[in-house]
Amino acid sequence: MKNNFIYLSVLVVLLITATVYYIFLQSSPTVMVSRAVYGPIRDSVTGNVHVHASATFELRAQANARVDWVALLPLGGTLAVEQNQTLIQLVQDDLDRQMDRLLLNEAQFNDRKEIGSLTEILLRIKEKELSSIRELAKSETIASRDLDLIENEVDRLKTQVKLENLGNEHFIENNTLSLANLNAEIEKRTIRSPINGEFSSCFVAPGNQVFSGNVVGKVYAKDRIIEVSLNEEEFDGLETGLGAGITFFSQGQRVFDANVSALSATVESNSGIRKLYLSLVSNDLSIPVGSSGRAEIIKSEKSAALLIPRKALVGDFVVVEKLGVAQFRKVSTGAKNLLTVEVLDGLKEGERVVVETPHLLRDGERINSTLIGFRK
Repeated sequence: MKNNFIYLSVLVVLLITATVYYIFLQSSPTVMVSRAVYGPIRDSVTGNVHVHASATFELRAQANARVDWVALLPLGGTLAVEQNQTLIQLVQDDLDRQMDRLLLNEAQFNDRKEIGSLTEILLRIKEKELSSIRELAKSETIASRDLDLIENEVDRLKTQVKLENLGNEHFIENNTLSLANLNAEIEKRTIRSPINGEFSSCFVAPGNQVFSGNVVGKVYAKDRIIEVSLNEEEFDGLETGLGAGITFFSQGQRVFDANVSALSATVESNSGIRKLYLSLVSNDLSIPVGSSGRAEIIKSEKSAALLIPRKALVGDFVVVEKLGVAQFRKVSTGAKNLLTVEVLDGLKEGERVVVETPHLLRDGERINSTLIGFRK
């Protein structure tokens, strides 16, 4: 009887202990951990990508007129264009009528000039008459008064011919100037592409009234500038010529090889952002202006480094799982990228670090751990 009581007591104690231990385990958070392992790493930084055209030209109206024709309707996509290609034509009927009038005046002037001047004909007649009278005056068969009269008449006709010739010259000069001014006005009604590029922004349609100075469209150069925004402290070790990989949100998971072509000389004071610029190794793809994405710039590569997931890092600390207890430990880091970080000191190969929300744990807190791998 006594033995049965002892056995029952022991069983009760075991059940209570197991229950308490189970409750204790349930109250401990469950975390994901990974082992520190050796492997290759690329020391890199990542930043946001924004695509610009190497040159952008605003097309502005230079006259007040209605739109007659456009090469690309608003929201009509992108049109490849050549330099001096007509993109937008404004109505020029009024200028065409002025041109017709100027050309008609010029034709009439040429017709009159071809027929000849009546004054010049009369002058030639009077000059012959004067020559005859002068011969008669030598023999004193004509009065000197008659000679004076004919000489005065010849002088008057000569002056009149000079005035007519001067008037003709002035007409030609004025007509030429009017034609030049009118052609300049007509040219203002034609909006052309300043470069070989892409006409992808048109803000007017046929029938719209535009005024001088209005922006009616934009032309972009075909070459692209890929701008990457980084924090100022991430620029350490960056230089032109370094390799990079770019993913554009519009191109899925495809990675494009690129090189660093330039580093910005300034830092945005309000945000601490500094920019660099990449050039694609292959220009077989036309990336739309304004596209976004992510870029990874590779500073260097190491074949063997002690690695942990980057998300295990909390400032200069990691949370090490030791016999079910969380231990905060300061580490020294080296190369890093978006996924992994190299640990130079403070951690040994095989030790397990918390990789999911380590910042929520307390030093010395008991934890339940689940071991997972990570991408290197």
